[in-house]
Amino acid sequence: MRFAGLIPAVLALFVGGAAYAQAWDVYVNRANFFSLNLPGEPTETTAPYRTAKGTSLTARKFTAVAPAGSLLAGTYVLTVVDYANATGDLPTAIEEAAARYRAMGKVTYDAVNMLDNHRSWRMTVETPDQKRILVEILVARNNRLYISESATAMTAPPPAQFQASLQILDENGVRIRYAQAELTPVKPDEVIPVTPAQVAQRSAELAALVTGNWATSAGSCTAAYFRSAERVKTKRGEEAMTGTVTNAGMTVTGQLIIAGPREGQLINPTTDKAIFLFDTLPGNKMSFAAIGEPALGWPDVTLDRCPAGRG
Repeated sequence: MRFAGLIPAVLALFVGGAAYAQAWDVYVNRANFFSLNLPGEPTETTAPYRTAKGTSLTARKFTAVAPAGSLLAGTYVLTVVDYANATGDLPTAIEEAAARYRAMGKVTYDAVNMLDNHRSWRMTVETPDQKRILVEILVARNNRLYISESATAMTAPPPAQFQASLQILDENGVRIRYAQAELTPVKPDEVIPVTPAQVAQRSAELAALVTGNWATSAGSCTAAYFRSAERVKTKRGEEAMTGTVTNAGMTVTGQLIIAGPREGQLINPTTDKAIFLFDTLPGNKMSFAAIGEPALGWPDVTLDRCPAGRG
């Protein structure tokens, strides 16, 4: 398969404003029914895959490496296992895969998720060699198990946008996004992420955390770096807030996504592409990292919330 050259990259990552950039693009694999943002053309390999019932299957692995020196240096892998001849093993496929990752180190996140309304399992694992592994595991209705895995340094920003970029395709190469999620919990204590109540709760929590004006330690609240505004919905119907980011005489207007797989991105509402990654931090602080035009090359910043009434 090949990169879809006409599909814009989600990421073009700069290190500290330097001229060096690591460009990402969308890799499309029609034979295995997926697309994924990767830092280069992946290498395809195969390996034996055995289920808990002892069934022998074949795992196809697609591996790409972001080079040392780039912001998200590390290894990115998509594993596909076809269960067409072992559909009886599918009900436990996600849990079996998750158990393998739990054995790799300290699990800091381990919960159900919904990716394009496919039920998935999302994990973060910190390994003894100081790597952070982000994992997304799902079983699609084409009887395939998909596992996206990134392994980056603990000191690097978590590449959550890679984790959320996996798309399952139909036989015509069109993205499958189910109109309605499967809302029946697999486990008694499972909270389905895409229910209206959960989305409303999460977006309200994050909106409260990012509301206001935010300044750098060397800046002023009068000329705040980030200013939030009203609640809106994105083109995709995601919960968001409008806001402006101002730096070096340039002001960028965008939408902060506050619920869903793209949570933590500030996007261009016209192009629907990410401009910044943001994260809330303890002590009324927030971080911003530029990952897209027109802010490429802007330095990463940590902001403090301005007191009410200032700025």
